[in-house]
Amino acid sequence: MTSTSTAPSLGAWLTLDSVFAAELMVRTGFDWAVIDLQHGALGTDSVVPLLSAVQGAGVEAWVRTQATNYAQANWALDMGADVVVVPQIGSAAQAREAVGFCRYAPEGHRSWGPVRAALRPASAPRQRVYLMIEDTNGLAEAEAICATPGLDGILIGTADLTLSLAGSASDILGGAVFDAVRTIVEACTRHGLDVAAYGGSQEMTTACAENGIRTVALAADYELLHEGAQAALALARGTFAAEGVRL
Repeated sequence: MTSTSTAPSLGAWLTLDSVFAAELMVRTGFDWAVIDLQHGALGTDSVVPLLSAVQGAGVEAWVRTQATNYAQANWALDMGADVVVVPQIGSAAQAREAVGFCRYAPEGHRSWGPVRAALRPASAPRQRVYLMIEDTNGLAEAEAICATPGLDGILIGTADLTLSLAGSASDILGGAVFDAVRTIVEACTRHGLDVAAYGGSQEMTTACAENGIRTVALAADYELLHEGAQAALALARGTFAAEGVRL
């Protein structure tokens, strides 16, 4: 599964309702960024400003919709998302329905109304559709899901996949999980799909690379904010302790 022939595509995960935070993230050099409507602390009113911030920095903008809200995927494409990500796909039938909402006839039944998407340059790549496989149901139907016409990629939900397989997210780097990941990667490869995953740590990013995954979201904005604050505070406390100051 390991290959060095394809350059990595590294993304950021946006959960905060802040254009400034999004700009701070994407202007560091990420290739793409996900605006997370499923678990993020933001609503649909924030999507267009965040799309503008991300795309204005020359970064590809993805939108993850709420689970099974296929009409929301249609809307995100109308608003100009470069990629929509539909989570919690557990069957080939769900996959066909989700992609159908994202493709115009005759490929699907997306309603015409590009609105902001009409501003995309004629030379821009076609808007893409990714589905998430993240439980044992989706794993069992991975081959059929990946065969869905009009699909561009799979984003593996490693945390939920771990919960489904092992009952605890703490085993996210366990062997059973990456046996499942390899199964999904192989299905994607057979059907010519991109395969993506969330990193979140150096260990997880390394595991993705070792399993042939080149499209990796490295970290979420809230995680970096929290970790940076913790590190700054620990450093300051250590400095004062070294000077003999009682904390």
